[in-house]
This record gives sequence, C-alpha cells and structure tokens, in this order.
Amino acid sequence: MPTIRVPFAITARPSADAGASVDVPVVGPTTFDKVFSTEPLIGSSVVEMVSVLGAGGPLAYVAMERVEGSLDGESGAFALRHVGSIVDGVAVLTLDVVEGSGTRDLAGLSGIGSIEHTGDGAFLTLTYSLPG
Repeated sequence: MPTIRVPFAITARPSADAGASVDVPVVGPTTFDKVFSTEPLIGSSVVEMVSVLGAGGPLAYVAMERVEGSLDGESGAFALRHVGSIVDGVAVLTLDVVEGSGTRDLAGLSGIGSIEHTGDGAFLTLTYSLPG
C-alpha cells in the first residue's frame, strides 16, 4: 500500500461562535476549504466539522471531508472521516477513507491517514489501496 505525504492550504469558514465559558462547553460547526497542489494529490476538498470547545480551548471534533481531484494520476472523488480529541494537550486523530465513497478511477479506494500542522504548514499523510 503506497503512502503519500502532501501539503495543503486551508481556509476556515467558521460559524457564529457563542464563546466557551467555564460552565458550558460550546458545540459548533466550521467549514474548511482545502487545496492540494502537489503530486501525487492534486485537487480540492471541503470539510464539514463539528467541534467542542471548552474554556481551555478545543476538546474534540468530528468531520467529513469530500476530496475531488487526482491521486497518483487516478481521477475521481472520495470522502475522509475525521474523529479527533485533545487530551492533556495531546491531539489524537483517527482519519480514514469512507468505505464505498470513491468515484470514477478512485472507486474501491480504502485507506487510513493523519493530518499534521507544523511550522512548515499543514500536511496530509495517507496510506491507501486501490483495487486492481
């Protein structure tokens, strides 16, 4: 199974936020637009995320991401499922390709991955498999 690590640009479109308080965590949606412009992943995605914020910052999130473009020269679209939490300041993320979501050349795509935010930018790492 090949593994890719590609940078991406990301823009947030947050919804109105009531702000976290000591007594009540805030649950709210945010939409993100991403652009992948480095082989082997060329395309764009939209992420629909719901997160929980506490007085000290982010606590957890779930998200679905629709990616459209080409992966190693194969064109189509697929969805990624994100489940993340932050425990004692340490981020934990489960990221996988939604089974059955691949279209066109990416039909049957499966995989797992991770996202990292560094001083050099944001990166998607994806270990994947295509049938055939």
